[in-house]
Amino acid sequence: MNSSDRIELSIDPGTWGPMDEDMISLDPIEFQSEEELYKDRIDFYQRKTGLTEAIQTGTGQLNGIPIAMGVMDFQFMGGSMGSVVGEKITRLIEYATNNFLPLILVCASGGARMQEGSLSLMQMAKISSALYDYQSNKKLFYVSILTSPTTGGVTASFGMLGDIIIAEPNAYIAFAGKRVIEQTLNKTIPEGSGYDRFDRQEGIVCIFRWGFPGKNRRIFLRFLMKDIQSIRIEVKEGIYARRVLYMEIRGQGAIPLTRTDENLTPREIEQKAAELAYFLRVPIEVF
Repeated sequence: MNSSDRIELSIDPGTWGPMDEDMISLDPIEFQSEEELYKDRIDFYQRKTGLTEAIQTGTGQLNGIPIAMGVMDFQFMGGSMGSVVGEKITRLIEYATNNFLPLILVCASGGARMQEGSLSLMQMAKISSALYDYQSNKKLFYVSILTSPTTGGVTASFGMLGDIIIAEPNAYIAFAGKRVIEQTLNKTIPEGSGYDRFDRQEGIVCIFRWGFPGKNRRIFLRFLMKDIQSIRIEVKEGIYARRVLYMEIRGQGAIPLTRTDENLTPREIEQKAAELAYFLRVPIEVF
């Protein structure tokens, strides 16, 4: 489904007001390619899709509720996030902040746009900063909708920052895809597998887990097995029961392996801890 179809499906008829339609990408780093010029590639997708860039932003009503909305379009250069996409999203967030509007961003992207180099990566921080003001300072409401695919810098920034995150059924959602992981690790990843790898022969542990205690945001981590000192279980009973499994890493402290709200039973968390401690040959601590 392209961005125009999603807008028509979601927004009340006659209420959509587009923003920043005339913004177009330039060639800030004069990207060189043997295939075609970056400017020619932009022109091709503008003619093909009828869009100026890989996202449409604007305001409208959803069941009579005024909202600000951005919808990415994978048909425009794989929904890649360059400077214009980042600027349009940032302006949309700032408008929603100033006008106290709920915000919806529909994600469909292969990630940052390589033809703009580090300028495309900077959009991750710029958008996240605008969202921090919108969510944390102004206490406004942001919904992130993840369609297929949502990967790369979009996943690593605003895609995973929603107050509510909704994923379409069977959507492909990742930071790095299977091919990139295989090239990076020089290993074949079995179909359907996750990215956890406990490799005693190479002496490394790679985990794609909950990386920030209490915030439940996923990041990729890599450790030397010899630096793992223990498996730790945190147990707090009462009204706000909490059971979290950690790895204690020398020089880095405790790294959470389960979410703070996962609500594992005592038996489940003890079994997980026992399996890991046996494999890693480290003690179990309870605190």
